[in-house]
Amino acid sequence: MTELTVGTLLALAALSYVLYPMFTSAGNASVLSEERVSVASEENRNSAVDALREIEFDRATGKLSDYDYDALKSSYTQQAVAVMRAGNAPVCEQCGPRPETGAVYCSSCGGALAAGVLGP
Repeated sequence: MTELTVGTLLALAALSYVLYPMFTSAGNASVLSEERVSVASEENRNSAVDALREIEFDRATGKLSDYDYDALKSSYTQQAVAVMRAGNAPVCEQCGPRPETGAVYCSSCGGALAAGVLGP
């Protein structure tokens, strides 16, 4: 009988340890959403820049023709610029980055917008 009680208490302790962050993160939602946007934007920016470096290397080693390089460079440059510009967009805590550059309130939910989390 004692083993059952101890096992149950240990199971409840483990369950509360695992579920604790879910109940305490509600107060930190704005910080977490800004961090998620920042990490996602930084990853997108890094992947676009990495792709540009990769095609430059492929062209230098002869794996990529000049015609293909020009087409890919144009495409990847547009993606990189779009990601970098999106980093300066206002951010809604509930809806994420917004397309309106000078907005103070979100056009979807009406909440106050924070400044973009990435620099120019």
